[in-house]
Amino acid sequence: MELHLKRKIQFFNKREGGYSFPCFLKRMKMGVNKIYNIAFNDSDENVLNEKGELKPVFRHWYNMLSRCYCSKTQKRQPAYKGCVVCEEWLLFSNFKKWFDENYQKGYDLDKDILGNGKLYSPQTCCFVPHEINNLLCKQVRCRGEYPIGVCRVNNKYKAGLRFNGKTIGLGYFITPQEAFNTYKKAKEKLIKDLAKSYFENGIIIEKIYNALINYKINITD
Repeated sequence: MELHLKRKIQFFNKREGGYSFPCFLKRMKMGVNKIYNIAFNDSDENVLNEKGELKPVFRHWYNMLSRCYCSKTQKRQPAYKGCVVCEEWLLFSNFKKWFDENYQKGYDLDKDILGNGKLYSPQTCCFVPHEINNLLCKQVRCRGEYPIGVCRVNNKYKAGLRFNGKTIGLGYFITPQEAFNTYKKAKEKLIKDLAKSYFENGIIIEKIYNALINYKINITD
């Protein structure tokens, strides 16, 4: 077996809901099986490119379905519990049409900026740079009992946010609410600053820029 195929089998076993790569290809083949018993590939297009790699359109479609309908994925990433894909996108050709009109190489598929964070659809999704998508992650799995951006240190509450792989300390406070308020202010400012920089440099479109400028951090996030 070629090395690149071995790597793909490992990748899909560990990260994509437990399907082996051959099983995944069988499920993605036109007219064969429903993916997660809900979605259907109605295209005769080869899912692999000439290098034997999964084409971006199939990767994004499959990953989206895995986040919404795979219990193993949701166990690793509990923030996706309760997320759904709109009925239109359960048919691959419909997703591909939107994808071909909106895809930007290297960008992430985001459902939070334009939507409520629970629905994948043409109205709520967009492609954004990974830096922006990562900044909006809610880190549900490792948060604990306190609000987002807050942890307890001895008898005080520490506020901090992560950006570009680094933690930015925002101070210590008497109550979780005070710590969260500081986090909220700093996070929203960071999002606005990043949006402004990306928009001025032509990296994001105006619709996404406007949504980011008005993006709010909630204590229930």
